[in-house]
Amino acid sequence: MAARGAYGRIVNNFLHDMATGTWAACMLVIAVLDPRAAAAPAEAAAALRDAMLAVFWLLVGALAVIGATGGIRLAYWRTQAAPDEVAAKRNALIVKHVGFLLVYGAGTVWAWLQVR
Repeated sequence: MAARGAYGRIVNNFLHDMATGTWAACMLVIAVLDPRAAAAPAEAAAALRDAMLAVFWLLVGALAVIGATGGIRLAYWRTQAAPDEVAAKRNALIVKHVGFLLVYGAGTVWAWLQVR
């Protein structure tokens, strides 16, 4: 049973890391396509905007996976960490996640503003 839990954690961590990379890649694709769409002929610009919108929704899906798998990571970390470790790392985790919220929140808003 313990091995099954370890595999589940590995899969969860993998999905979390892949979703994080996917979110960042989507940001890069939108940043590259946006100026090209503005300078393209109308039909090409429309196609690029459609592609950017699809990439934006992939970004949103990746963000949902990041949140869900991050919550799972936090839950199993709390159950397996020593009580003094949880207390010592709590403030660092709060600061880290506030920073992540700012980066992912501002990045996602920026991406939406480019796509709309």
